[in-house]
Amino acid sequence: MQVKDAREVNWTAGDNASADALFSAMNSYFTFRTDAMDRLDLLLKRDPEVPAAHVLKGSLLMFSRSAKNLPAATEALEAAEAVSGSANNRERLHISALRAWIQGDVLGAQNVWDAILVQEPHDLLALRLQHFNAMFLGSSDHLRALAGRSLSDWSDEVPGAGFAYGMACMGLEEAGEFERAEWIGRRGAELEPDDLWCVHSVAHVMEGEGRLDEGLAWMVRPETLWEGRGPMRHHLWWHEALFLFETGDYDRALDYYDRRLAPQEPANYMELSNAASLLLRLESTGVECGDRWQSLAMKSDHMIEDRSLTFSDIHTLITFAMARDKIALRKTSDLIVAYASTAATYNANAASRVAVPLATALSARLRGDARKATDTLIQARFDFPSMGGSNAQRDVLEIFLIDCAIAAGDRPLARRLLNQYLDQRPEAVPMRNRLKELEAV
Repeated sequence: MQVKDAREVNWTAGDNASADALFSAMNSYFTFRTDAMDRLDLLLKRDPEVPAAHVLKGSLLMFSRSAKNLPAATEALEAAEAVSGSANNRERLHISALRAWIQGDVLGAQNVWDAILVQEPHDLLALRLQHFNAMFLGSSDHLRALAGRSLSDWSDEVPGAGFAYGMACMGLEEAGEFERAEWIGRRGAELEPDDLWCVHSVAHVMEGEGRLDEGLAWMVRPETLWEGRGPMRHHLWWHEALFLFETGDYDRALDYYDRRLAPQEPANYMELSNAASLLLRLESTGVECGDRWQSLAMKSDHMIEDRSLTFSDIHTLITFAMARDKIALRKTSDLIVAYASTAATYNANAASRVAVPLATALSARLRGDARKATDTLIQARFDFPSMGGSNAQRDVLEIFLIDCAIAAGDRPLARRLLNQYLDQRPEAVPMRNRLKELEAV
């Protein structure tokens, strides 16, 4: 039977109870709750013929960005295909998008989600899957285009509009449209106070504009808001630590790392990227992070053979290099080079453009050749966006390049790079201090 959700979008379910369970699982996903997968498993045990439940399960497994979950994601796809006869046309498109995603055709998946949203603009699942995957295409134009396409279809009166506004805020922020992004993001947070993506997107606006104290104040929320939120809470801690770092409060930023960001178990891709990028920023200012790098490397060795996401590879390489684990760095580098040269996917192309030169630069820097590291990264720097993630996350490569130029004794280049950075983020205390030190020599 076809059952409408709160936005009047049709979904296939055996009965109303199954439909309610599907919508509850979707809401858990939209709000980053850790019980989304449990809800799906309970639903599918009761009613295995709910196509969208299989699609969402496969998508959650893919969002883990872990190769070990690829077989399970494929099983979810096959289960969705097995019940596709009862699915509506839009749900069959969802199955096609998941298939393209699993096969590494992320641009193909983007096109299918577009087709879904042309047919049904209020399909919030398609909108969310498209937006989150677009975050790893490394294109602010793409994110801006998605925001522009969706906003005309939503108003405050449509249930779930706050979720759409949070995604639009992120797309506008990445394109530098800070004022409009903030207005939309704040409105989204009012409509959907449970949506961490609105909190996150507005935090990006404040970081991008250098409104650091405001950013810290924006992140203050009732403790109950964070319960059961999983990796997204970890990422918001990273944003808090980033605000502290950029104000020059390195001690508190390091304390945030120790109390909240340091992984206690094998790190997932988000925990790894949060931890490695903060430690590298602190090291660039002269803060000794000591054996934190070795501990992070131990929690990340399962990433050595996992080529699920170039964004993860970037932070894995940085971690091994900073931990001075030459064996792990060499093995990971060799595997990335092989992957980049043989796999014809968007991710492999990104690896070729960013991860391979970074691996070369890190190895050079580790053996004391800062000149080679600088020259290698300079050639790749306009490809840095290919690593995916946000502008704030990609800063880590710019900071490492500046550090290499200073270590190579290339003061003119380092000065130009620092001024370029400060032109975009004039309130960044660490970079202002580095430029002051450089000009004092």
